[in-house]
Amino acid sequence: MQRTQKIPLDERIIFALDFADPGEALAHVERLDGRIRFFKVGLQLFLAGGWPVVDHIVKRGNKVMLDLKLYDIPATVRLAVARFADRGISFATVHGYTPVVEAALAADSGVKILAVTVLTSMGNEEVSELNFQGTVEDLVVTRAKKVLAIGCDGLVCSAREAARLRRECGLDFAMVTPGIRPADTKTDDQKRVATPGRAIRDGADHLVIGRPIRDAEDPAVTITAIQQEISAVLHS
Repeated sequence: MQRTQKIPLDERIIFALDFADPGEALAHVERLDGRIRFFKVGLQLFLAGGWPVVDHIVKRGNKVMLDLKLYDIPATVRLAVARFADRGISFATVHGYTPVVEAALAADSGVKILAVTVLTSMGNEEVSELNFQGTVEDLVVTRAKKVLAIGCDGLVCSAREAARLRRECGLDFAMVTPGIRPADTKTDDQKRVATPGRAIRDGADHLVIGRPIRDAEDPAVTITAIQQEISAVLHS
């Protein structure tokens, strides 16, 4: 997958700043600075710290994935995404329903829009409750094809679906995969997980990783090991 070779190694991992305290989150940014240059600001942290958190990360020369997973009527989504302009945000997430994605793209904010296909906490049982006739993977692919056809910049999906998405949808979109767990770590509340090496091998561009780094005895050692695993796959 040649296109993925162009991404710097220190931007492959998107560190999940899943903290309620903005001060704690920014302390982690400073602690990891130089090893990781991409950070995810989710709903919890954004509600606690707002734009100052995003601005602080960007001013340090890092990238931000604003992971609010917007889902509302199209007019509201378009107006919300328009507010993301000129903040230095690299990625913003919306739910992978076609009208929502269309509205986010129509905002023309300059931010790359990622569609969340199916949350990685969902399994086949939850998908069956949606009255969808198929597996989680089938639903992911169905939604992915629809949003990519209207120009969505990329997808947030489980690494378990990455290989099939690359086969059926091609290379011309960014793929961000949460639910990444190095070998011998707990899966926590994620049902569809994969190791860093497998995710990259199957076509992921960026890996969202939080707890395995945050809770490591030595986060720097963990980051180095993950980056070495990624590099080995890319150059194999």
